[in-house]
Parts: sequence; C-alpha cells; structure tokens
Amino acid sequence: MVESGIFYGTFVDPLLTRLRMRVTAEIKQGETVIDVACGTGAQVFALANRASQVTGVDLSQSMIDFANRRLRKTDLKNLTFHTADATRLEQFGDKSFDVAAMTLALHQFDPGLYEPILSEMKRVAKRIVIVDYAVPLPKNYAGLGSRIAEFMAGGEHNHNFKLYYKTGGLNSILPKHGIKIQKSAFIAKGAFQIVTAV
Repeated sequence: MVESGIFYGTFVDPLLTRLRMRVTAEIKQGETVIDVACGTGAQVFALANRASQVTGVDLSQSMIDFANRRLRKTDLKNLTFHTADATRLEQFGDKSFDVAAMTLALHQFDPGLYEPILSEMKRVAKRIVIVDYAVPLPKNYAGLGSRIAEFMAGGEHNHNFKLYYKTGGLNSILPKHGIKIQKSAFIAKGAFQIVTAV
C-alpha cells in the first residue's frame, strides 16, 4: 500500500474536496472532532473553520509528518496531529470529543480491526460520522473509478477493500459492531455512503 503523504496530498486529496465538504457539513459549528485514520490531514484542515478543535490521528508517521508540515505553514491554532493506533486511543478520555470522524479509511483495514476501531471511536466521542464506499458500488463512472482506484492501491489495501465490500459495507459493518445508524445518504453519484451514528 502506498503510504506517502506526498503522493496522497498531491494526487488523491484534490479529487476528494467535495466529499470533505460534505463531511464538514455534518459537523455543528464549535464542535470538537477527532479524525481517525486522518492520513494527510485533508479532512482535519477542511474542518478548521467549523470545529473549535480538531485532532487528527494516524498510525503512519509519514502521513502525520506531512500533515504537520502543512500545519506549520498556516496560522491555524485549533488543529493537532498525533501518531496513534486507531484500535487503542487510550490517550483520549471517554466522550472527550463531540464527533469521531473517519473518511474513506474503514475499507483499508483488515475486518478483524473493525470492532476495536469502532469501539474506540464510540468511546471517545458522542457521535460518529463515517464516509466510505457504497455497497454495492453504482454501475456508472463513479463506481468504475472507485474500483480502479482500489485496484491501483494494490496489495493489502485492495485485499481489504474486497473484504469490506464482501462484508456489505457500512450498513452491515456498523450495526454488527454495536454502532446505531441515525442518518445515511449516498453521495458522489452513489459511490460513497455518509453515515451519522452513535
């Protein structure tokens, strides 16, 4: 799997600007947010003007380094980035955030990690906002583009995407792990699903 913050920051993040705006719309003005598996921090930066405090966490040091380099070039004081394992967010107390967000990340994890990741998100926040691939993907250019992107990611990433898809996506995974879906919508020509849950 490609882990370079430079690659994602240059080629992937610009394609997802509208998606990140849609996630931002789910956050109320002044809320506190933890972005789990934040990657380059693109969603964290998108939330900067809406949330009072945003914390991005990712296991990849190169992604966190990329996000921190970008942060140093700004005057933003309400953003922080930390290297952390999404299955063990022990540095954060229970319900210490209004929202735990995850944007296009759950599909990249081994299904055996869904339970600890989702449990930690539920523990540290009052509600959860997750965006990931729709299952089934639409039979249009957005669905085809999504399949191609995941194929090109290759290796373990693509393998885990196939398992996510086979499992049934968010509508199946979240309830199975004790997460109650409150609101759901399909966006970007049906390629992605955005869910608000508790």
